[in-house]
Amino acid sequence: MSATPLPPTEVPAPGTAPAGTPSPAPARMRCRLQTLLFAAVAIASGLCLRVAFPPFEGQAGLVWFAPIPFFLATRLLTPRRAAGFAFLGAFAFWVSALTWFWPLTDNGGPWPLVLLGAFGLSAFCAAWYALCAAGLSRLHAPWRRLRAQAREWDARYRAAKPDSPEEDEALDALAALRKRSIWLEIPSPVLAALLWGGSEYLRATFGGGFSWYTLGAALIDLRPLAQLASIGGVFFVSAFVALLADALAGVGLRIADTVLHTPGSTRRHLDLTLALVLLLIAFSCGLNLFKTRQSWWANPPADWNLRVAAVNPELPCIFTENQEEWDDAYARLFEQTQMSAPFDIDLIVWPETVLWAELPNARAEAVLTNLTERLGVSLIFGCTDTLSADGTDLLPDPHEPRTLFRNAVWLMPAPSTNGPAQPVQTYAKRHLVPFGEYIPLDKTFPALRRLAPAGVSCVPGEGPVLLQVRKPGLPVPVAVSPMICFEDTVPAVARSAAKGADLLVSVSNDAWFRGSIEAVQHHLEARYRAIENGLPFLRVSNAGVCAVVYPTGITTDDLPGSYLCTPIPLPPATSSPRRTVYGWCGDWLFGIPAAVLLLAAVLAPARRRPR
Repeated sequence: MSATPLPPTEVPAPGTAPAGTPSPAPARMRCRLQTLLFAAVAIASGLCLRVAFPPFEGQAGLVWFAPIPFFLATRLLTPRRAAGFAFLGAFAFWVSALTWFWPLTDNGGPWPLVLLGAFGLSAFCAAWYALCAAGLSRLHAPWRRLRAQAREWDARYRAAKPDSPEEDEALDALAALRKRSIWLEIPSPVLAALLWGGSEYLRATFGGGFSWYTLGAALIDLRPLAQLASIGGVFFVSAFVALLADALAGVGLRIADTVLHTPGSTRRHLDLTLALVLLLIAFSCGLNLFKTRQSWWANPPADWNLRVAAVNPELPCIFTENQEEWDDAYARLFEQTQMSAPFDIDLIVWPETVLWAELPNARAEAVLTNLTERLGVSLIFGCTDTLSADGTDLLPDPHEPRTLFRNAVWLMPAPSTNGPAQPVQTYAKRHLVPFGEYIPLDKTFPALRRLAPAGVSCVPGEGPVLLQVRKPGLPVPVAVSPMICFEDTVPAVARSAAKGADLLVSVSNDAWFRGSIEAVQHHLEARYRAIENGLPFLRVSNAGVCAVVYPTGITTDDLPGSYLCTPIPLPPATSSPRRTVYGWCGDWLFGIPAAVLLLAAVLAPARRRPR
């Protein structure tokens, strides 16, 4: 196809402005009004997206429409301006979404760190939206040039006399521009989906990452679409939301161009057609996956399960100094544990950092050993344990100099009726929360450790651990893979934990955020880990949600301030240790290629075009 000729323009004489050029002052005023309009729309878009997540109920469908202004900006604006408005809208979203940081001040958290955490994390997350906007805007640059040419040819067409050669030339040029713009518009939704998914993957990975509030997270109860996480992770689900939002943005822009009599528009919405076809295929595949999984997990073998008691004692926040409140909470912990005993339990799980003392501790261990012997069950609990300075030995005294602290999970085994006794097993948290569990650069500057909210700066564990839980009647122990707190919101951490496991268990302490929506959103995020890895998932939280999530994403009801006793079906012993496509491939199938494409779109040198 031959290139469309550019419309001829008259060169003004030196020192004069072309005819019809507005004066500088109105032009500046119009530019400022446009900037304010885009800023207002960006902020409104971010706040609209916030309504798609808890505590707002029944509004998850807004996630399909809230990003439309974002994709409009990437089509209409230069990369720098698109990135700026995307950052503004995203920052408005994140500041409103992370309001669950503020209860930290009521629970004893120092307000300067809370302020720094809320606004710093909001800016960090918003920066990835801006990066995505810049990449998309660069890819839309050829389309913007065609649109500008079409406007110029339209002006020439309107100025031409009817039935003149100039009018015919303008019409032919406009027709050619329309055909070329169609081929630029068709792949736009797919590119938007890839770059958005890549930005979410980078946000969840770079610098420790923060993977909350993906677009896909809002659609966890849209079960056919949520099952796609078993193929490409939650970022793959988000990509389909971006796919439709960008297609709707293209349709809206073409309709506006048609209403305003701007040429270059087309009523052949082939990009929307492509998006709807891909969504239909995705829904069909997801529905088939859901039905296949639900048919097995709804009627599992009766003898292949683990009966678990999950206890939520509603312990106060660690900064609480009211001893009476602590005494009541621990009395409630042991009372609820005793009440679960008559239900023929195989395993009792307590939440994160539930113990009153660091381990090893002879007195605390004696109490817990006596409890497991009396009830005849294994016990998993969260605690803080200590290591020697070289990280090799558990220390009997946490007050020894140069002690290392870990946020850990311990398994106290049930008494053995036949065979040798099981040893105590431990797992240390690998994905630590900065400014919560450790202070960045604290190893280089040890004095920074004093700023840690808990009083100690933890060191990370080395890798996943499979805790072996014996169950009478089963030929082999049940492999339970633990995670701690926010680890269950990170897809890569949960995937590594799921290898070879029969059951995922996450322990959390949400008392830090008591009085906020954090616990509900935390559970919503974690439910995708069961879908991604094809494993049942037990979540046990202090002052949070205690529930079982099945590999379909369906969750049991929460019992706040109580205990949950339920049999959890286990995967067949003959099934693969990697039970889903995502379990096999991880983010190499979608997240990493999408991230590479995003970085290439942003970092590739721009091709200079002649003036």
